[in-house]
Amino acid sequence: MTPFNKILFPVDFSNSSSALVPDVITLAQKFAASVIVMHAFDLVPQYNLAPQIDAPFGPEPGDVPYTPLLRDLRAIRQNRLDEFVRDHLAGIETRTIVEDGDPARVIDWVAEKENIDLVMMSTKGMGTFRRMLMGSLTAKVLHDLECPVYTSPHEPGEKPVSPDSFKTILCAVRMEPESEAALKIAGSMARAFGSRVCLVHIHTPNEPKGHEPTAAGVRKAFEQALGKVDDGSVATQVRILDSTVSEGIRQAAVEEAADLVVVGRGHARGSVSHIWSHLYTLIRESPCPVLSV
Repeated sequence: MTPFNKILFPVDFSNSSSALVPDVITLAQKFAASVIVMHAFDLVPQYNLAPQIDAPFGPEPGDVPYTPLLRDLRAIRQNRLDEFVRDHLAGIETRTIVEDGDPARVIDWVAEKENIDLVMMSTKGMGTFRRMLMGSLTAKVLHDLECPVYTSPHEPGEKPVSPDSFKTILCAVRMEPESEAALKIAGSMARAFGSRVCLVHIHTPNEPKGHEPTAAGVRKAFEQALGKVDDGSVATQVRILDSTVSEGIRQAAVEEAADLVVVGRGHARGSVSHIWSHLYTLIRESPCPVLSV
């Protein structure tokens, strides 16, 4: 089953947005996915036009009190977005959207309205978008979105990306419901890219002593997520660590030279996972992109 058919790529025209382009292209090509390239036009902050998420298909919002200057500026942003796509995403099935409102709400609304399978966004940016990605609104986006979110903190030139870049995928595993979704995504990615998978479980004090039974349980959970007993098609390693969550995953990603970290953050709005309280630190300090499910 193809995990990603439709990708949402929020763009703020910063260098970090450009740095994420190779990752977007890689996943779009591998999974034959279409990409919606979106820009949030938030120069009239008192008029947040993205509808409330609990009524995404309700009445249309009212008109923005645009001055001629604001209308011209919005048109410039749309033209700039179209130019960005022509320059960076040629050959990919794309559609551009400029939506009015706060970026966090716009991303949430567009993802719901367009049935997005994956949101890909940098954790660095500029202006309002920078405030969202570097502050508390990052947590809001990650908490509110039901679909997986691919985040990368890297600037251009920090980490080369190529079509075979996901050689090693690290998947953080907890014996909690959200781990199943993370394991399925890690397995799908591994099969698509021929990746090696390192399954990492952080041992907690209340768990039984002895790593071997835990490792066996982790491996079994991965086999079940794949839908069948491991047939050797995915090279798998299990590591049980005695560490804090964020530091253990970060260190394992460094030691395994991971190209992608996959973690579960809960399936539905309002759910809280063990990873959640560590997620922002993990994303900020990860040596590679993080795909949270």
